[in-house]
Amino acid sequence: MKKRFALLLAVILLTLSACAGTNNSTQTGAPNTDTPAQTDAPNAGAGVQYDYPLKAGEMTEVYDAIFEKMVTVTVDPASTRDAANELRSNIVFDNCVFNGGLTVVGDFHAMVSLGGGCSFANGSVVTCKEVTSGVAKEATMDDNYVKIFAGCEGVTVETESAIGVVTGNPDFVLNGTAYSKADLAPDADYLGIFSLYENDSMEYIKLALGEDDSVEFLD
Repeated sequence: MKKRFALLLAVILLTLSACAGTNNSTQTGAPNTDTPAQTDAPNAGAGVQYDYPLKAGEMTEVYDAIFEKMVTVTVDPASTRDAANELRSNIVFDNCVFNGGLTVVGDFHAMVSLGGGCSFANGSVVTCKEVTSGVAKEATMDDNYVKIFAGCEGVTVETESAIGVVTGNPDFVLNGTAYSKADLAPDADYLGIFSLYENDSMEYIKLALGEDDSVEFLD
């Protein structure tokens, strides 16, 4: 089972490499074309978009925004559940300030990337929720979970879902526990912590991930 999970995780490493590149991004991207365009100005006020729907294969980029209230990313379950890896849905935030938190609602097959220029106010957290009630407790190690790429400092994730949190360097907090790549996987390109239910209890799988597709299970 671990071998199959490792093969699945190896598929995401190219995506992770691209996410790491957002740390120095200066480009301003447009969000989902089905919703109003993201305003470039940091203090755009009412012009700032707070809801981002994602379907399989969509790539949304959001830069240089100050979010004063909760931002919500909703991953469409119908198109993403069994989508091919090249149709993964992605959203990238960079140089964004989250004063009201970020909620990710999704079951499978999406990457939410927080670039190195992002910051979170005190008490502002990333909350991950399932779309389909009970799907997290039915998820297996082979499933392609929603993943949070924590490229910035101060990311706190709270979830009752099966998700993955991955970082190339910064520490992060998942469900009240702090994880440090420097301590757990100093020689790896990425540290990944995956939450998964077993017998109705949430378990946490620690992984050292490499850009060469290597995957090492950590104690």
